[in-house]
Amino acid sequence: MTALRGPMTRLLLATLTFAAFATLPFGMRASAQEPGRQPPNPDTDHDGKVTLTEFKAMESGRQTRMFARMDANKDGKITQAEMEAARKRMEAEGRGPPAGARPGGGGGPGGGGFLTRFDTNHDGAVSKTEMAAAGEQRFKTADTNHDGWLSKGELLMMRQRMRGPGSSE
Repeated sequence: MTALRGPMTRLLLATLTFAAFATLPFGMRASAQEPGRQPPNPDTDHDGKVTLTEFKAMESGRQTRMFARMDANKDGKITQAEMEAARKRMEAEGRGPPAGARPGGGGGPGGGGFLTRFDTNHDGAVSKTEMAAAGEQRFKTADTNHDGWLSKGELLMMRQRMRGPGSSE
């Protein structure tokens, strides 16, 4: 019995920790792992479902803040140069990308990251309209069962994918 006590105790503690984490309010889960950082809770009516309208509202606020930080000439578009300048400012302030983050905004094959993913009209800049369209596509991709809304699990999976491989939430 003594030999089982250690593993059983660890199993019980792990189960209790998981149960406690699972019962946290939806928006508090990330802060339980990353002190001081809490993702926004897009479920504004608290019905346990994130609709496209709720998701767009959250994305709109995030995009407004991003454009305020990055769009240096305030023309409503973010160029690669503006993105690089913003990245350098953040690094100088000690707010660089998290360890293991993909450089250049997650550039995939062909490089370019940010522009490659979001500049759908290929004009060399990303507009608010292009960002909004990307957000809607992100919602559709995250809605894995195609029921028109995101469950807590689907939203968490989307956030995990956005962080990239090897990250954990």
